[in-house]
Amino acid sequence: TIADTLRILIKIINRLADEFAYNKIRMHDLHYIKSMRTRDILAYLNIPVLKLPFIIRRIRMEMNKEIPMLKPSVNIKPTLEALNDEGYKIGILTTNASSNVRTFLKNNDLELFDFIRSTHHLLAKHLILKKIKRSYCYHHNSNPSQSMIFYVGDEVRDIEAGKKAGVKTIAVSWGFNSRDALLAERPDYIIDRPEELEYIAKALPIGYR
Repeated sequence: TIADTLRILIKIINRLADEFAYNKIRMHDLHYIKSMRTRDILAYLNIPVLKLPFIIRRIRMEMNKEIPMLKPSVNIKPTLEALNDEGYKIGILTTNASSNVRTFLKNNDLELFDFIRSTHHLLAKHLILKKIKRSYCYHHNSNPSQSMIFYVGDEVRDIEAGKKAGVKTIAVSWGFNSRDALLAERPDYIIDRPEELEYIAKALPIGYR
């Protein structure tokens, strides 16, 4: 959603393909892949679920080497600054290593987040989201059903995770999955530019910070 990782991620996945005995991503299939769910992508690559934790661990290690070259996917800094100025708490939930994320943020002058949560479980983001939601409700003395937490993501699995966790979802069209694939998951919002996040925030009732 923030970092332009797609090209580097494909390079790493293909680099590790022989070692872990799965299929490489063919660039002419990329448009097709961008319309897939995570489990369909794993099937396309012929990656058994049992191998997934080991592959993710290696991808994290390889990604660490690529961090100096990573740039933001869009000009999101003005939006982050505006949300901070309005008092919103902003965090990152990622399957990348927290150390990689912190290095990227520092390198690109984007140290504007209140927290970073990392999980190596590709399909378990909803569990971390539920913990974040419980913490938010506890500190704000609010009803979980009325909590105003938004999960912003560029993948189908992000929207799925948000719905499982019972939080609002905002899909962004500038990342991994295609706009049509994201729309099929029926997110609460879908946006094409970072500044649209500000419009959504400004429409919230006073007190949701």
